[in-house]
Amino acid sequence: MENLLTVPLALMCTALPLWMGGRYGMVPLVSPMHLLGYFCAFGFLVKVAVYSVRPEYAFYSRYIDTPGAMLIGAIYLAGFILLMCLGYRCAVRPFDPAPAMREARIVADGLVRQGWLFAGAFVVAGFTFAVLLQARGLSIWSADLLSSFNQDKQINVQADGVGATLAGIKTFFVVPKFAFVLLLARGLVRRCAVLIAQALILAGLLVAIALISGDRFELVELLVFGSATYLILGGQVGLRALACMTAAAAAVLLLSAYMTTLRGTDAGIWRQIVSSTYFLDINAAVMVTDQVRPASYLLGESYGWWTFGWVPRAVWLDKPAIDLGVFLKRDVMQITTGGAFNVTGPGEAFMNFGWAGAFVGFVLGWVYRRCEVLLLSAQSCLRFGGFYLYPLLLYPFVQATLHSSFSGFIVGAAAQAVLIFAMIALVLPRYRVVPAARPTVTGDAYV
Repeated sequence: MENLLTVPLALMCTALPLWMGGRYGMVPLVSPMHLLGYFCAFGFLVKVAVYSVRPEYAFYSRYIDTPGAMLIGAIYLAGFILLMCLGYRCAVRPFDPAPAMREARIVADGLVRQGWLFAGAFVVAGFTFAVLLQARGLSIWSADLLSSFNQDKQINVQADGVGATLAGIKTFFVVPKFAFVLLLARGLVRRCAVLIAQALILAGLLVAIALISGDRFELVELLVFGSATYLILGGQVGLRALACMTAAAAAVLLLSAYMTTLRGTDAGIWRQIVSSTYFLDINAAVMVTDQVRPASYLLGESYGWWTFGWVPRAVWLDKPAIDLGVFLKRDVMQITTGGAFNVTGPGEAFMNFGWAGAFVGFVLGWVYRRCEVLLLSAQSCLRFGGFYLYPLLLYPFVQATLHSSFSGFIVGAAAQAVLIFAMIALVLPRYRVVPAARPTVTGDAYV
């Protein structure tokens, strides 16, 4: 009976965001609603469908045996998703995408110093990699280098399971990521094979960064970066584009499977997906609705942990974890080993406000739409290249608020934003808006 209710519920929660993304989204295939649909498909629909025939695959079943727990978690998760859709829809206003696309293409074509940009991406990535090696006490010639990076997600683990993830150092990897987007955008606008080749070389560098970071979602990011850049600049969703995206997605799955083997597990990538807390996860919803009691509600506290998260752990050795996933694993589930469970956005909201946390979904949906409009408007594209921030900052925000926790994203995003705006100042011309029906062009920039 439980499966008969949860599978249709998950199907509805997957189909509705995808439909809304197609109808109201400003970018085909990668609007916030599309992303919500994808995360819901892998974290909710696929998992409950598998659990209906293989219940032993459910991650929550290792710790919870309460009858009906999955149905209760599914009802809460569905309420959160539906309120996200409602919040997004309430923020929708009439919008003409044509001017924004035109300005985005002109800004992308104005890129300068692309040679320095290409070389600088490798220099910064190499320097960051060297610092990571030093921090972990590893040598580049170590035979098990990649295995060490993928198996040990944190170092200097304290007695309570909190350790350093070196997230501050990894922030500098945003430089080659942004360089990839910049060069790909100009290459697409100019249809320049050299620029596109440089972007593809940087894509290979980003794959290496994903292997070094030990984070399979870095590969998903790369896929979104390329797809969003192509679509924002007016790329058509034809058979050729779909074939390229499908091939890239297949490559992501293969590389993710390889990274799974580097972690020393015998389970394949498919088993890793369905037996984990990845994506917009039903397991996290089940665990929090079953285990979190009103007396332990955080009442919004976790949304403010970013205020001290910027302090390096090297300076503050006993700094508390800012990722709520550590709290979920250690304090709620009473598991004292290191690491964390992905708490997910709905899980964090429940741990703060109980069932009322579903209304956080409404706020998030509204914020998604307002940020989408802000970054993709013609004025934002013209003044500060806002469309570049869509894949680099808005997508990670959507991913974090669905898959992870809020404060952990804010700290990293603030540091990345500083680097991104510094790069914009160095490689993009200066623009300003004149009081006319449309900007006029003089030389290489708007005046």
